[in-house]
Amino acid sequence: MVESRGPRLPHSLVHRHAPLGHPLGVIALRRALGAIVLSALAAGCTLPFATHAPDSSAAREFAAFPLYWVGERFEEWELTHIELPGPAGFATFGYGDCTPRGEDHPSCVPPLQIRVSPLCLNLDAVARARIWRERRVRNAPVGTIDSAPVLFTSGAQVKVYRGEGSDPGLPMRALQALRSVNRVEPVIGPDGPIPASPSGVLEGARPCRA
Repeated sequence: MVESRGPRLPHSLVHRHAPLGHPLGVIALRRALGAIVLSALAAGCTLPFATHAPDSSAAREFAAFPLYWVGERFEEWELTHIELPGPAGFATFGYGDCTPRGEDHPSCVPPLQIRVSPLCLNLDAVARARIWRERRVRNAPVGTIDSAPVLFTSGAQVKVYRGEGSDPGLPMRALQALRSVNRVEPVIGPDGPIPASPSGVLEGARPCRA
């Protein structure tokens, strides 16, 4: 059983425009938002973060590398966050909300986070655990890093974290349901085989050119 709780989110990062480099989800602080919204409306201010579902149009038009998600809803969780990268970074799709806890530095982990990066990004470290030789999802090898499963397509790494209110099987169920967001190859639907990264590339015997 894979245990893949994502990194905890500091309260200061709990908004739609969190810094690049963190696998994040939007945190809808509904209890606190009541007071914040009323104060903002009274003062004629703009709220510092979005409380509605994110617009996926930019992700659909993203052309640097293939992006994958599980749609605008997965099981009981709505899509709540999209973070797009620069050409060499990674994208994050967050599902569901969580409640920051703690006094000095409140933090929490959203139920589901899908992080997608180019296949060659730090591949030697990500593929070091050779469990991908024995484990596959829809024909694509699945490794592990930071206690989270990472699927290797022919063009991208897809890493899945679980968090608050989720169960240990969630990451693998999400990988089973992966589909393309944009039109960069390999483009995949919600079922059928996923074009896999060659084992020689994952082993370091062949150069990664994705």
